[in-house]
Amino acid sequence: MNYNHNHTPVLVNYLIDNFQLNNSSVVIDGTMGFAGHAKSILNLYPNINYYGFDKDTFAIESAIKECEAFDHVTIFNQPFSTMFKTIAEYPIKDPTHILLDLGVSSYQIDSSQRGFSFQKDEPLDMRMDKSQELTAEGVINQYSKDALRLLLVEEGNVRQPDRLVENILKIRDNTPISTTFQLIDIIKKSIFVRSRSQLIAEVTKVFQAIRVAVNDEMGELNSFLENVLQLKGVVVAIITFQPNEDRKVKQFVKQHKLEAITKKPLQSTYHERKKNPREKTAKLRIFKV
Repeated sequence: MNYNHNHTPVLVNYLIDNFQLNNSSVVIDGTMGFAGHAKSILNLYPNINYYGFDKDTFAIESAIKECEAFDHVTIFNQPFSTMFKTIAEYPIKDPTHILLDLGVSSYQIDSSQRGFSFQKDEPLDMRMDKSQELTAEGVINQYSKDALRLLLVEEGNVRQPDRLVENILKIRDNTPISTTFQLIDIIKKSIFVRSRSQLIAEVTKVFQAIRVAVNDEMGELNSFLENVLQLKGVVVAIITFQPNEDRKVKQFVKQHKLEAITKKPLQSTYHERKKNPREKTAKLRIFKV
């Protein structure tokens, strides 16, 4: 299967124009995914050393195939928070650039059958790493009332979370909530909206919050930011899709008085978003540690 078929990397031209790459760069791609950004970079700088990390085995298999034409690419099936330990233990030259794309690929959303998408009735899974125990079904059926509400508010900015949480608790007391369509039906009955577009926006927020919890995405980002300061002179590019993530990166740069290469987050234009809707909430910040 061509996993990369439906995946278009976001903000790729903005990244290339501002990442300050050269022919001797050593790039660590913490979220290799299906190698969308990697191939764009490697096509311009084919001789650089490129190290990719990803905990999704399906993505890794595709990335290896996509990058087989390049001689200096090494890919690790690990979450990006482990890169610092790997840098220390593996013979990696001192990195000059680090890239994180904190989004979910089009393939994972549309074709993975893991419940990332609300367009199909699929099991509530949402694991990037299929070997881990916690799934979206576990979050929905096992989190306490307070934990569910906190998750929906902090990671999803969900409106009217109380009624949604109450309905989740009421239904799961009788039968486990195990599919995407079951969850969507509960959301429809819990959150008042005036239009289909508003409904899609709220469903997206709920699914996003659950995915963040399943994959410990904020924990991964926090761990990365805590450790990246041990590196010196490295250009870091982070693409976020959630307000919490972008706010975290912005505060980190300001708190540590780092050089902001992009004074404001870079975002796509209206016409670019029409071509690639995944870019709608994407923001790119680049700074140097």
